[in-house]
Amino acid sequence: MRQDYIQRTYNPKNTDLVAEYFIEAAKGFTLPEVANAVAGESSIDTWTDIKTLNPALAKRLKPHVFYIQGNIVKIAYNHELFEPGSVAQILSSIAGNILSMKMVKNIKLLDFHLPKLFVSSFLGPLFGIEGIRKVLKVPKRPLIGTIVKPKTGLTPKEHATVAYNSWLGGLDLVKDDENLTNQGFNPFKERVKQTLRARDIVEKATKERKAYMANITAGTTEEMIKRAEYVKSLGGRYVMVDIITSGWTALQSLRIANKKLKLILHGHRCMHSAITRNEKHGISMLAIAKLTRLVGFDQLHTGTIIGKMEGKRREILDIDYEMEHQNVEENNINRVLRQKWYDLKSLMPVASGGIQPCMIPELYANFGNDIIMQFGGGVHAHPDGTLAGASAAREALTATLKKIPLKEHAKNHPELMAALKKWG
Repeated sequence: MRQDYIQRTYNPKNTDLVAEYFIEAAKGFTLPEVANAVAGESSIDTWTDIKTLNPALAKRLKPHVFYIQGNIVKIAYNHELFEPGSVAQILSSIAGNILSMKMVKNIKLLDFHLPKLFVSSFLGPLFGIEGIRKVLKVPKRPLIGTIVKPKTGLTPKEHATVAYNSWLGGLDLVKDDENLTNQGFNPFKERVKQTLRARDIVEKATKERKAYMANITAGTTEEMIKRAEYVKSLGGRYVMVDIITSGWTALQSLRIANKKLKLILHGHRCMHSAITRNEKHGISMLAIAKLTRLVGFDQLHTGTIIGKMEGKRREILDIDYEMEHQNVEENNINRVLRQKWYDLKSLMPVASGGIQPCMIPELYANFGNDIIMQFGGGVHAHPDGTLAGASAAREALTATLKKIPLKEHAKNHPELMAALKKWG
């Protein structure tokens, strides 16, 4: 028989790790029974009475189910159960076997709260929002960028040309697509070399700082780090990684290497929906985002609300959250990434996926200044091509910041007018 972990009067200590779940009990079980089982399975217990769990050990390390209301369950864990600085070990506990238990019909890790000593065990972002702005010399406005399209198939020269036109049109950032790494038609090293060369030419012409996010995702952590070193050797300022498919340990290894390389780390969240999309089961995007900040990435895709990707407004903007025992109520996933979290630097949210220049006023109204608006087809599908698409995005941002209606601003900016005719 399992231990009894239900203790509704328990007040979590500031050294506890607190996990918040949505739980539905399977047929034949009550929610308190399932919550108790989840607490045990994620810490010191198992499915049956074990003789090796002595009373002294149970008393010292037992978790406490201190909140059950509706389907929301909160569990406080002794910090000794976890390894500092290891996302893998923490997730193996609070989001591991418990997602497979037969007693559970559905369970989703909604949020977690770490004690300060654990937050301090992670490196966190190297640059943060302020650092990114210093590198790009853009002190306040939203950053705008694009993803080279088509996703795959271009040669390094063709890829660099698309990047060149995007920057020349007024964009700050150009990014590889998530599934472009080191294919035969576009070898990684040659692509990086030619694209960074194009960046340098545009910077001289425009007197603006530009950046290229080369996708260093690879089959091994060692190769990923080698690719980052190569980018740095050619004067690159950024790299990007597909964070879910690469894995948390690889990300932490890259962040350690980045102490020396000092590159801005951009996180693409492809495959996250396998974990986050089910509203009742898996892990929330909020939890994924917080883990990404802990690990030490500077930027992360968090959703657009209005683009092509699934992501409800509530998930992106309206998630209730209490900031690490500081009694700060928070209701916006992007602000969670931006606001103070002990000594960790902030993380810049990225809105990307099915957006185009005419959406900029709404994106700005939703997200404010500290956002990266990243357009793919919204730049390259412009009737007059990439250069005009980039210009349309820059002019739409200019108009939005000056509080000028896009239709009014477009009268003297033909690229924006063409975008309005296509999408507006």
